[in-house]
Amino acid sequence: MSTKRTPIARHPAPRITPRALDLFERGKRLKARGKEEREFSDVSYALDVELQQKPWQESALDVDADEPPDYMSTPAEIADYRRARAIRLELEWALRARRKAQREAKRAQKAAKDVPGQPTSPPAS
Repeated sequence: MSTKRTPIARHPAPRITPRALDLFERGKRLKARGKEEREFSDVSYALDVELQQKPWQESALDVDADEPPDYMSTPAEIADYRRARAIRLELEWALRARRKAQREAKRAQKAAKDVPGQPTSPPAS
């Protein structure tokens, strides 16, 4: 049965948002410290919501290895793992880029502060 509706070409919403990066960074730190279970669970859930993940999909914080674990045997499980791994790699890349930009901004700010010949502001009294 056909319809007269014209399909709308929608662009997917940006997956990696600044909030997703903040949550991912916090989750990685919690995991490195030994996972405070409740807090890690809350951060993982908030990240999944931000990334618009379904509850049954693998979390980006849980996919450390390139290959899925041995207990994942069905093609659907493996595909879900690889999709979550791709999201994690995107998050890690974006986090590295953000940290690099922050370091460069600090260097530029310090260089601007240390330029000779620039009048320094008098100390506030």
